[in-house]
Amino acid sequence: MCLFKAPKIQMPTVTYEGPSQEMIDQQNTALTNFQNTLTQNNQTFQNNLTNQITKANESTADLMSQIASMNQQTAQAGASGGLTEAPYAITTEDDVAEGALAQTTKKIKDKDKPKGTLKITQSGVQASAGTGVNYGV
Repeated sequence: MCLFKAPKIQMPTVTYEGPSQEMIDQQNTALTNFQNTLTQNNQTFQNNLTNQITKANESTADLMSQIASMNQQTAQAGASGGLTEAPYAITTEDDVAEGALAQTTKKIKDKDKPKGTLKITQSGVQASAGTGVNYGV
């Protein structure tokens, strides 16, 4: 004596509601194009950077060769006596007049400051806590 019937169990229907195969192919194509463009840009940047480094190394080598040739020319000129006369020379003399010596400075004398005229008397102030004026004299 059953008063009610048990309901019949139905299985849910599963349907795929994602992007279509065309959309997936378009996305894959866009990703592949982006990857190719990125790889090409990176390669171009790397080539430019390598060229800049090569040019910098070449200019550094040129500068080093110029410095080496200048050092060699200086050494040759020194060996042949060409550098005996310096463009600036320092000479010393013993018998120089006092007025011809280098001028020197003297220490600046401090000005005489007038003494302060402010005087504070203690007689006019009561001697209790918190009274009085504190002036730095």
